[in-house]
Amino acid sequence: MLLGLGQTAQVHLARAPDGTRVALKIPKKEVRQDPRLAERFAREVSFSLSLRHPHLVRGLAGVPFGEGAFLALEYFPEGTLEDRLRQGPLPWEEAVKALLHVGEALGFLHERGLLHQDVKPSNVFVGQGVYKLGDLGTLRRVDDPSAEYAGSPHYLAPELFLGARPSPASDAYAFGVLAYEVLTGRRPFQEAAPRQAPRGPARP
Repeated sequence: MLLGLGQTAQVHLARAPDGTRVALKIPKKEVRQDPRLAERFAREVSFSLSLRHPHLVRGLAGVPFGEGAFLALEYFPEGTLEDRLRQGPLPWEEAVKALLHVGEALGFLHERGLLHQDVKPSNVFVGQGVYKLGDLGTLRRVDDPSAEYAGSPHYLAPELFLGARPSPASDAYAFGVLAYEVLTGRRPFQEAAPRQAPRGPARP
């Protein structure tokens, strides 16, 4: 069963050899054939299998490169935080729990010198009262000198649109937008966001 179809991969519901249901992420052909995109998928496989935290989506198995590339992740039948928010804002106690869980995962990444870059409701998965941050394909090192960034326009910190490098502060901004959305049921800024922001160095 197809669970999701994105720009770079398809996600299917599958069963592991032991019968456990998993979310099977398979990169598209054009991703496997593009060196830059293939490297990003391989990085996601590596991070998903090596990083362990109670509030990060757990990678179960994977092949980083080639025609047989895949990533098996734990499956969440309850869906994502985005699915929950379609019904309105979370009750206060549930909202606090969701934000604590996501905040702990984000802090864990920052302590290891990593940025998530794409904190948003559709990347937070829900299961049995636990919230987990997923989509580790956008992770990058804090000390990466490049001004290139990943993320979703509504959750991007303003300085990124001016060419600043991503930082823990830009992750914190996205987390703040997420918190507002969880508590109110809507994003703080409703205007259409630009599809692409300038990526050159900031100018005085």
